Amino acid sequence: MPVDYHAMLHPELIFLDLTAESETQLFEQVGKRLQKLGYVKASYAGALEKREQEFPTGLVTKYLPVALPHTDPEHVNQAFICMVKNEKLLDVLQMGLNEPMQAQYFFFLGITDSKNQVILLQKFMKLLQDQEFVAGLTNISAENEMFEFLQREFDK
Repeated sequence: MPVDYHAMLHPELIFLDLTAESETQLFEQVGKRLQKLGYVKASYAGALEKREQEFPTGLVTKYLPVALPHTDPEHVNQAFICMVKNEKLLDVLQMGLNEPMQAQYFFFLGITDSKNQVILLQKFMKLLQDQEFVAGLTNISAENEMFEFLQREFDK
């Protein structure tokens, strides 16, 4: 069964105004917002932190460094994609290499079915290698516009 991206994308999950000073702080801020909205359990932020230390999710792509933080399904109430732009670059570790890198854009993936994890990661890899997608992503500053943009792009 294909992943239903529209069911995972919601306008209230676009955060373009975060001002975290560290990855840990970012996880706490996003975790609190997601928990308040009912998407995750109280254990989510701590589980993200732990998983990120073991399996970093930073990606250096041709056009934009990003991170795709996610955790095990038991910390997630409802599948989601949460798009975050932090005010400044944060130190994160690269996926697979554990090398330091910096990212300002984050896609938090709320995965309820672990079979969908690889499909989602592949979709992001494809999008992030598209110069037009990255240009759109980095030029939009209104959350409602970002939501509409992501809906269009995930349909492709």
